[in-house]
Amino acid sequence: MLNPTDLSVVIPTLHRWDILGRTLDALDAQTVTGFEVIVVVDGDDTAVPDALTGRAGVRVLTQPHGGPGAARNSGAAASNRALILLLGDDMVPTPELVERHLAAHNSFDDERVAVLGHVDWHPDSNPNRIHRWLDWSGTQFDFHLIEPSDDAGFGRFFSCNVSLRRSRYNAVGGFDAEFVYYYEDLDMGWRLEQQGVRLRYEPAARVLHVHEYDWAALERRFDGIVIGERMMQAKHPWFEPWFRNRMLDAVAAKPRSAVWPRLADVIPDGVAATVPGARLVRRAIRRRANTRMHQKLAPRFLWKWDGYEGLDELREYLGDAFDEERLVHHSHHVEAAERLMEDEAAFYRSSDAYLYDLTAFGLWDTKVPYFEDLRAFVPAGSRVLDYGCGIGTDGLRLIGQGYTVGFADFDNPSVHYLKWRLGRRGLAAPTAEVFDVDVSVPGGFDAVYSFDVVEHVEDPFGFLNELEQRAPIVGVNFLEADPCDVHLHREMPIPALLDHCKKKGILRYRKYHDRSHLVIYRS
Repeated sequence: MLNPTDLSVVIPTLHRWDILGRTLDALDAQTVTGFEVIVVVDGDDTAVPDALTGRAGVRVLTQPHGGPGAARNSGAAASNRALILLLGDDMVPTPELVERHLAAHNSFDDERVAVLGHVDWHPDSNPNRIHRWLDWSGTQFDFHLIEPSDDAGFGRFFSCNVSLRRSRYNAVGGFDAEFVYYYEDLDMGWRLEQQGVRLRYEPAARVLHVHEYDWAALERRFDGIVIGERMMQAKHPWFEPWFRNRMLDAVAAKPRSAVWPRLADVIPDGVAATVPGARLVRRAIRRRANTRMHQKLAPRFLWKWDGYEGLDELREYLGDAFDEERLVHHSHHVEAAERLMEDEAAFYRSSDAYLYDLTAFGLWDTKVPYFEDLRAFVPAGSRVLDYGCGIGTDGLRLIGQGYTVGFADFDNPSVHYLKWRLGRRGLAAPTAEVFDVDVSVPGGFDAVYSFDVVEHVEDPFGFLNELEQRAPIVGVNFLEADPCDVHLHREMPIPALLDHCKKKGILRYRKYHDRSHLVIYRS
């Protein structure tokens, strides 16, 4: 029989002292006493408030930055009690939380059972449309799909409110610390299941989630999901990247109106349960609303995914010569700033430093709206030309979305790497072709684009003429000079360039990021 003195509550945290304080206050108010609380601060360079370190009944540990999985491992290692209850620092327990976890373990009386508690939104969290979508779509938690008597499944090993025997925790080696954030619990849940552990759901073991999502926060969440799914895919051959597949499906589907998410909650649960046909109508509405949400999230999500794939390719291409610090800090810029002033074209043609820069830029989402604008006028299946392609990341993204792409640039190390990437992916003509601008670049494309390139050429009007000869639709951006820009962009006659495009026939003009003038125009 397990008692409160057999249990340790382990909570990872970083810089959320106010919310953590509410969680600890709620643990002080539990219906049982005798359990211990271990808080692990994920960052040994973090100033920990005296109110936390001096709090009675709480052990505070610190570790180097390693993510919540590594922090939970530190907390579990510091415990000598039989049972570990994992909580998130923003999960405020209801008074019976610990008692319910203990009762569930005692009722099963099996060391191979882990207990999953329930998560509701805290009343202080704004019940906005994003929160409701996260609930009914099962995007964050899907408790409504769990049958009471069934194994909840390793995919629901939600580490924000789950308990298990410390012996089972240690037997699988705890969380894989390589997962910095997201999917570390799915990975551990699978390993636990392989060791015979079964996850049982106890809805009365409740916590209240203090968190408020706006759109920016939701996008950041999905940025983490990109990393987590890629790590799972690399580690487990059986894993299918669920959200990536949903995003690809959404991009391929008919565009859905922004109205659908607003209609998703029009039919309440009571009506859906009692009025004939209401449940089917609501299901159809929510299916369209879910597609709309994924369509809105997909451009950034898929951009990030492709960016990390590019990082993996560069690491493979360079092998032992790969330099993580050079990628992160763009260390070639000191060299580049001097040489670019002398002869930018010569530097671009000879230096492999751009492999790092262009790979790093591929992780940023600054060009996402450019391609969304281009796609509005150039549908999938079209033949497009990436002029000034560099390492080809943008064109490879379009190939992944059903386009045929020609790549054009000078013969240089970036293009050599691009050809290697095409070979690695099994891409060849007519899906993908590479042209040397010093030799010949054909016309006949449906569209041509050149983003973040014009500011590097001596004659921007001559450059536009080159683009216009090759396709009836041209996509380009004109970048205002920035005195702090290490790339030493040339001063551009932007009003005159825009006037040139206007005379041709502008399809779309927008200004992005304060100084980038994006133009889609007819040639």
